[in-house]
Amino acid sequence: MTVEFLRRIRKEFTLTARGIHETVLAIAERVNRKVQILKLHWQAASLCDEIERLQQHLGAELCTVLATHDGGLAHAALPGVTEQRVAETASRVRALKKELLQVDPRVRQIESEALREDLLTLERDLFLRSATIERLRVVQGAPAIGCTVGQLGLPASVRLVMVLRGPSLVLSFDTVVLRPGDTVILLGLREELKAVLPIFLERKRATA
Repeated sequence: MTVEFLRRIRKEFTLTARGIHETVLAIAERVNRKVQILKLHWQAASLCDEIERLQQHLGAELCTVLATHDGGLAHAALPGVTEQRVAETASRVRALKKELLQVDPRVRQIESEALREDLLTLERDLFLRSATIERLRVVQGAPAIGCTVGQLGLPASVRLVMVLRGPSLVLSFDTVVLRPGDTVILLGLREELKAVLPIFLERKRATA
């Protein structure tokens, strides 16, 4: 009896330690992504500051040249040194802007990776609790068309959590009337959710 009890304690301790380890790794990974995003934002801010500094410096040089010649260069070519300076600054600004354009996709990629992991974690959590999440497109002629969420008669364990319409996210989806082509996100227990799928996916049968 004592041996079996010790085995159970050891098993529980192993599972707990493993859970703590996975939690720590998940937190560390999330913190690492946050740090990467902050660094990229700092890089973008630095690039913008450098572009502004170059433009201000060039503007000051041009003002000095024009003031020195009493405006006589307004309709004439700038001195060779000044033209070279303008070209160098323009080239440097173009390079900085090109580098700046590469920052945003990297930020989006990191955020997308974090979202993917969050969704996988959510899917696992739901699976362990006999629940799931479904993304459905309302078909033409389905019973759900013309109904609000409250009129669908969904079980207590099933929730309609989101409605997507074209490029838009419908915010007040609890009062919106569903249309063909709407995308709905359902969350609930697997068996009960499976039973309500025909409301969105099957056409109404014609009555005689």
